[in-house]
Amino acid sequence: MDNDTIWIIVGFGVAFWLGKHYAQLKFLHKISEDPDKMIKLLQQVKQINEEETDTVIPGAIEVKTELVNNSVYAYNKTTGEFLAQAADLHQVMMEAAKRFPGKKFWHPELKQDTQST
Repeated sequence: MDNDTIWIIVGFGVAFWLGKHYAQLKFLHKISEDPDKMIKLLQQVKQINEEETDTVIPGAIEVKTELVNNSVYAYNKTTGEFLAQAADLHQVMMEAAKRFPGKKFWHPELKQDTQST
């Protein structure tokens, strides 16, 4: 590599570093100017995240669970109907799916990719 290429690379590195720090300082300045606006924004983000995690899978039966003597019992939250019993939440959802083929079950503590369908 020749000296010009090295200086160009160093120049880009310094420019990137300065730009990143400028953006961080600008962000901190905006926060310090109007902290209430930032607090409101963060509360909105928190609310959106809570709504996303509490969203029921369309057409699914919401499951209520109960832990008794190291066994998890699953019930239909709406009707109270017994669905299944197993050692943990994941297994009880799988057992409910086996017992009621074609039905979907949803529990707020499980991520969507592990919900039974």
